[in-house]
Order: sequence, then C-alpha cells, then structure tokens
Amino acid sequence: MKKIIQKSMLKARLSMVLLSLICMAGCGLDEKLGLTPMDSVAPNPPTNISVENINGGAIISFTAPADEDLLCVVASYMINGKIRTSKASPYINKLTVDGFGTEEEFYISLKSVDKSKNESQAVQVAIHPLRPPVKQIFETLEVLNSFGGIKISWKNITGNNIIVEVSKKDKDEWVSVENFYSNSVDGQASIRGYAPEPINFRFRIRDRWDNYSEYMETNNLPLAEVQLDKAKFKQVTAMPGDIPPLGSYVVSKIWDGKWGVSGTFWHGASNPNNMGRAITFDLGQKAKISRFKQYQRLDNAIWIYGHNNLKHYKIYGSDSITSEMYSSGYIDPDNIEFKLPTFEGWTEIMDVWCHKPSGDSGVVTNEDKEYILAGDEHEVPIEAPPFRYVRILILENWTGGNIAQMDEITFWGQIIN
Repeated sequence: MKKIIQKSMLKARLSMVLLSLICMAGCGLDEKLGLTPMDSVAPNPPTNISVENINGGAIISFTAPADEDLLCVVASYMINGKIRTSKASPYINKLTVDGFGTEEEFYISLKSVDKSKNESQAVQVAIHPLRPPVKQIFETLEVLNSFGGIKISWKNITGNNIIVEVSKKDKDEWVSVENFYSNSVDGQASIRGYAPEPINFRFRIRDRWDNYSEYMETNNLPLAEVQLDKAKFKQVTAMPGDIPPLGSYVVSKIWDGKWGVSGTFWHGASNPNNMGRAITFDLGQKAKISRFKQYQRLDNAIWIYGHNNLKHYKIYGSDSITSEMYSSGYIDPDNIEFKLPTFEGWTEIMDVWCHKPSGDSGVVTNEDKEYILAGDEHEVPIEAPPFRYVRILILENWTGGNIAQMDEITFWGQIIN
C-alpha cells in the first residue's frame, strides 16, 4: 500500500514539473509572437510612381525600396470623413484605391513600412477618379410596370457591391420599401403585392463607402394579377416524349404546395434520358400568365445549383390537347423504344435559363443561395398568349447529366373566363 502511495506522489510531482515546463515554453513563445524588430532605420519611400485612373478610384504603380526588411507599401486616403488604407506586399508593384464618389482630384499618401514598423516619409500622389460606379449604374436603371408591382433592372459592369434603395410615396412622406443588395453585372429585382392603382416610387444607388447616386422618381400602375389556384392543376395522360416518373415522384408533386422537404418533388426516371423530353400538365384554368417561380429540389443543401435541378428548359402553352397531339412525336435515335416530343399545336411561351446572380461558375455565393431559396422567378413576355395546358421541354440540368427533377412551380397572372 505504501509503495502505491509513493508511486502516486511521484507521478503527481512529474506532472507538476511537466506543466511548469509547458508554461515556461508557452511564455517564451508569447514573447516571440509577431515580427521581431530588426532596426530603427526607416525605409526609403516608393519611387517611379504612376497612376491609372479608374471608375471611382485609381491603380497606383510604383517601385518599392530595396530594403531587406520591407513589409509593405501603404496608401492612406479619406473617403466621406473616414480614413481608408490599401496595402501591397513587397512582391507586388501596384495597389488599388477605390470608393471615391466624385470625379475630382484627390491626394493619396503613399508610404513604405518595414518589419520594425518604421515608416518612410509620405509621398503625395494625385489621382482623378473616373465616373463613380454608383452614378454609372444609376444611369442604366430601368423601371417597368409589371403584374402586381414593378420590375427593376440595371447594369453593373464593374461588379461592385451595391444597394438599390426603393421607397414609395405615402401621403407626403417617402417610406422605405426594400433594399436590394447585389454585385450582379445584369441586376434585376421585382416589387410585388400591389393593387392595380397608381403609385409613386423612388430609387437610389448606394455603395459600401456610403456614396449615393441621385434619386429617380417614377409614376407606376401595377398590372392586376393573382396566384393561380393549384387545387385546379391536374395530371394528364402522358404524351409522346413525356418523361416517366421515378417511382412515386410523379409530376403532381410540383404543385403540392411543399418544397424543401424530402419526398415532395417530381423526379424523372433514370432511363430513358430525360434531356430532350417533356412533362405535361393542366392548369385547370385558362390564364394570361405574368410570371412564375420554379423551386429547385433543396431538401439537401449540397444540391443548390447542382444535382438534377433544371438549368435550361422551354415552356410551351396550349388551349387544349387534341388527339393529333397524342399521336405526335418521333423515334429517339438513341433509344428506339421511346419517342421525343413534337410541339404541333403548342405555342412556345419562353426559353428559360435558371438565374444565378453570381454567374455560371462552380461557386455558389450567399446571394445565389438567398435568390434560389426564394424561388427562381421569371417574367413571362407580355406578348405571350393565354393558355391552359403547360408543356415543359427539359434541356439541361446543373451537372450536365441526363436526369431531371423539380420541387415546385407557382404561376401568377390574370384568369381568362
């Protein structure tokens, strides 16, 4: 028993010694954190400075000093009462200063900084930014009357992060309606939920440096629209070229009012190839369609803009389905057991590409996620005729595969009696 106690005490002492050593080592490491000062000699300032003015800023090129301990070259400048900085490492001979909201001369303070935090004398560099992006974008702003509200569009060729501020006239005051955050080159947004009555809107562009455009005021008259009653939607007998469902994932799943939930989506069978084939259904009512939202299958977040979700498709409409339509179709050269659809008796309503705000890259941004979770919305061309029956020709999914799926689709418009 005594030996056991002695061994326990020995282990405890060893543990204390090890803990002390670790603490000492940790303290030693703390002292070495950061850059070790090398001297108190300031570096030389950058030389051979040239300026390329750009929209809302400038690109400043220079030759950095040849100091061995050079850390960076720093530009300091003032924007809207706040000091901003831009840095370049010793391996880069240029830096960008941006965020200027006017086309006038500004002065930039350029310094070299070494690892001992010594700073060179400041060199004053004059820049003259070109037209600020907020003003460029404002000049492209378009507002159109739309069903249930208005449609807004703009061009943002520099891809800047901006905010489109929208307010409406309420008696004698302007009341904020919505702010749209975007860096899309081809920006678009819609304001919905208004009765077909005159309304005044006001718009302004703002950037992240609190630069503002002028105001645009418009007088609008929203077009009347209602959401089509999905209780009236119906399946139809499969037409030649229609995609058979995978198991219980039938086409009626796309109007069950549920999305983002497992098992509530339509899914085409894996064989035959879904691409170049169609799905067909009955709205149960004839309508002048104003817009629709198509919801991707999102019960798994990794399928956003991926998996078998639709990227490209066409929508056709018709007042009726005739026996001639049921006898149409032609043999699929890749699979002679099945037919591909033909569209005699159908009117092409629109060619649809799923919208991705950040563009057609493999990266999915937060703006992409916010957009697609709210539904991929598309305006139907105003000249499109009313129709009752819908046929969707599947052309491409987001992974380039041969299977298609859709979670939900919602239509708005005017019911035609």
